Amino acid sequence: MAGPVLVADIGGTNARFAIAETGQGGIAVRDARAFRAEDFKTVRDAAAAYLASVSDRPARGCFAAAGPLIDGAVDFTNSPWTLRADDIADPLGLSEFLIVNDFYALAAGLAHLGDDAFVTVKEGRAVAGAPQLVIGPGTGFGQALIAPTKTGRKVIATEGGHVAFAAQTDEEIAVRNFIAWEHPRVTVERVLSGPGLVNIYRALSAIADAPGTDLDAGAITAAAASGADPLAVKTVALFCDILGRVAGDGVLATGARGGVVLGGGVLPKMRNILMASAFAERFVEKGRMTAYVRAVPVTMIVKGGAALYGAAAALEERP
Repeated sequence: MAGPVLVADIGGTNARFAIAETGQGGIAVRDARAFRAEDFKTVRDAAAAYLASVSDRPARGCFAAAGPLIDGAVDFTNSPWTLRADDIADPLGLSEFLIVNDFYALAAGLAHLGDDAFVTVKEGRAVAGAPQLVIGPGTGFGQALIAPTKTGRKVIATEGGHVAFAAQTDEEIAVRNFIAWEHPRVTVERVLSGPGLVNIYRALSAIADAPGTDLDAGAITAAAASGADPLAVKTVALFCDILGRVAGDGVLATGARGGVVLGGGVLPKMRNILMASAFAERFVEKGRMTAYVRAVPVTMIVKGGAALYGAAAALEERP
């Protein structure tokens, strides 16, 4: 069906809206704007503010949301917002409306992004016909699987960010134990996310008995990039180590020898650090299963708004 589509990528911190056009030439996204979740009481209020800023009046829409989709609704894991189709479709005049998980959208949109949307983090050779894993840190830690089938790809959203964090080194165990004082069940998301960066920084500060500076994730990343704060440098290095190990474990858990794609809002801000880190070494350190993961390629999405393309794709591919 032709005509503009209202698409959104709604995370725990920001809600990004845009107008997508679909057709024979693929998917085009325009007029993208971001709104802070804390500035609006509901998702509908943020969407209405966006529509008031553009001339289009789309009849269809798809919102990608950072949380599990249960019974047609999303109660955001890292935000007080709730997203339900009935609260959005009629008030915004949408005759067709779809809600998908944000990493489902990210996975669905991969085929609609150009080569310049990706950078190679680890060289490798994908196994033909094997699944692909799409993971990454943002306000939380998202994960989705792309499984090839006889009738085309099948995207499967998961909640892999909420599996338990398996600390390996003495330092990781100490960090895990520090976080456990506040969060008795320490998950991957408690470490690999924007808030996770803060958790690691605070933990390393306490372990070193050093006076901690109150920094948010962006400030920690910036301080690591400049080298101005040795604790920030150590924090981001440990973050990359853990990410490599978790990504490699994800390949073992899902059979994703077709490749791993890193997404989310955190990694592009530490792109150079990640490229120079021990990510690839940690990715393949799998003992008896090292050979299984060694050839798996890893790329990272560096194009902004990738999930917006995926939201449009998800609506077009809807059965």
